[in-house]
Amino acid sequence: MVKDVLIIGCGCIGLSTGILLLKTKQYNSVKIWAKDLPPNVTSNKAAALWYPFLSNPPDKVGKWSAETMEYFQKHILNDPKSGTLLKKVNELFRKPKKEDPDWKPFIKSFRRARKDELPEGYADGYAIDDGFVMDTDMYMNWLVDTFKALGGQIEQREVVDIREPFIYSDIVINCTGLGAKELVKDGHMYPTRGQIVVVKNTSDRSIMDEEDYICYVIPRISNTVLGGTAQDHDYNMNPTKQDTDEILKRVAAISPKFSRRKLEILGVKVGLRPSRYEIRLEPELLQDNSKLLIHNYGHGGSGFTVSWGCAQEVLNLIQQNIPNLKQSKSKAPILQSKL
Repeated sequence: MVKDVLIIGCGCIGLSTGILLLKTKQYNSVKIWAKDLPPNVTSNKAAALWYPFLSNPPDKVGKWSAETMEYFQKHILNDPKSGTLLKKVNELFRKPKKEDPDWKPFIKSFRRARKDELPEGYADGYAIDDGFVMDTDMYMNWLVDTFKALGGQIEQREVVDIREPFIYSDIVINCTGLGAKELVKDGHMYPTRGQIVVVKNTSDRSIMDEEDYICYVIPRISNTVLGGTAQDHDYNMNPTKQDTDEILKRVAAISPKFSRRKLEILGVKVGLRPSRYEIRLEPELLQDNSKLLIHNYGHGGSGFTVSWGCAQEVLNLIQQNIPNLKQSKSKAPILQSKL
């Protein structure tokens, strides 16, 4: 039985994966190595609303989203330290929408919005009554504390060669997000820049309009997030006044209650979503089947939404592949990547 697991990456994906591994009590140690640690990770800068967004493939995203919703409802929402809130979610459309989202079959609570839920100027919408939202700083702290309380160890350590962690463990989980572009030479990875404006609380429900542009209002425990942008292949980590002004303009178009003169701006944040044509969640057996590398990255705008479902998938892949692991003859593997 393999006793040690090493995770690379300390965002919500890496931490969720580590927590589930520790809860199985099957491993001697579960460690995380990461170049950046919370609060200096992309996850801390996210709007963090449960909603499938900018990620594929639809069937797997739907399944993992439903599993994540179930996990939150059973294990997280009742913990005040987690910074999570149950929130009704509405996606709005100015014209009647013929089709339902691809992930509808996986979400039992999905329904069409009622007329009284539609702001002026909107003709249709999706509604989920049991969605949820995370105050990212609180939630990321909760993930770190939970991981450590279960016995997990975190080390700030940059990995530039994927062979390095295999010196210490025969099982490595790659949760590096955008970092996978360089670490495993994944040319399919690219950033999708997201800018948000944080204001004082203004609403009791989460609202989104993605028809012609991205616009959303996401109320959290101590503030409300207004967004946003989805600028592909843009590495600029600095907020821009142009984006801020455009976000406030779009939000005001949803409802006059969100006009700029009525908002108290607390801050502006920018994060780079780890985008890919589809989420990469798969195993690789390396060096004569003596090393197991599992990739769990490329979640786009759905990292929080699919985090626990993807973590469970990692556990399943480990169990499926452990019987195939042979006794290691060398400390460092020679990679034969699928990419």
